[in-house]
Amino acid sequence: MRAFRLALVDLLSACLAAALLSAHAARAAECETADPSLAGHYYLSGVMETGSELLLRPDGRFDYMLAYGALDELASGCWSRKGDMVTLTVTKFQTSMDDPMKFDRMELAVTPRGGLSRRFEGGRTGVYSRPRGGR
Repeated sequence: MRAFRLALVDLLSACLAAALLSAHAARAAECETADPSLAGHYYLSGVMETGSELLLRPDGRFDYMLAYGALDELASGCWSRKGDMVTLTVTKFQTSMDDPMKFDRMELAVTPRGGLSRRFEGGRTGVYSRPRGGR
């Protein structure tokens, strides 16, 4: 199980790096500066067999990736905060297969500890959190 997790982390890091390069190479939209207190690199927890990362940039751009079984998602676009909600608006979305979870817009609730809560189909909830001491 530990070997699987390490392999998943390596895969997620490679996918996020590819998404970041792609996002920089082709900025599809200009984004407004977002709340700097939420800018940073987040990792999803609380959803079995799913790996996901979210990078919120202070300039209002985001990069996202998710891996669940054979499904891989990469997205980029603009993010904003209104109250206790963060909205991701997608300008580019790539997937490895027909994707029932594909989204153009996603809303995440800001948690009291500064994480971002995401509700999945079937009522499952996961939280994107920054590593301790990280941004």
